Amino acid sequence: MVGYRSPKPLIRVRILVPVQIQIMSLVDFVKGSYTEFKDKVEWPKWPELQSSTIVVTVATVILSLFTLGIDSLFSKSIANILSILIGLFN
Repeated sequence: MVGYRSPKPLIRVRILVPVQIQIMSLVDFVKGSYTEFKDKVEWPKWPELQSSTIVVTVATVILSLFTLGIDSLFSKSIANILSILIGLFN
């Protein structure tokens, strides 16, 4: 009887298990988040916010019009191709 032995793996993978898991309480998380938002985040001024909003709005309108145009072009192209194919086989 011939024994079968599986080949050795080419790559050895070591699974790292954290020795100590620290669980932060919800209260500590909320306190830390509030402190970070209050002290470390630089909030934009009103004029900056308005100009950024205008830029995003204009870019969104342009992109939506471009998508509408491409969608209409593909829709008409596919309809024409299908009508040609249907005309060939009828």
